[in-house]
Amino acid sequence: MGLDIIKSRVNREIEKGWIGPDRSCEYYPCHYDGMDCTFCYCPFFPCKDPRYGRYVENPKLGPVWDCSDCLMIHHTAVCKHVIARMREMGITQCTDPRIGGLFDEAAEIYERESSP
Repeated sequence: MGLDIIKSRVNREIEKGWIGPDRSCEYYPCHYDGMDCTFCYCPFFPCKDPRYGRYVENPKLGPVWDCSDCLMIHHTAVCKHVIARMREMGITQCTDPRIGGLFDEAAEIYERESSP
């Protein structure tokens, strides 16, 4: 899937707002039962935070960011916060540079909510 298609999809997800688990999706659950499906694709990609991913070597592309094991953007508290902050800030496009500023807030919520 091309990056332009992913960006278009994230823009539609931002427009829709929080949806929670989407059991009507043919891919649900792609990670775990009860996951939040507000963002199918992460608006922070590539975050480049080693807690959530790493660079892997792709024979055709060279080093690419792999965050396939990251579940942060599928955590309900994170999704609700990110969508609320985007609305508050007037963010409607995934290319808005202010999205990057929300990453630390999202990571803090995820770390706090998912730690034992």
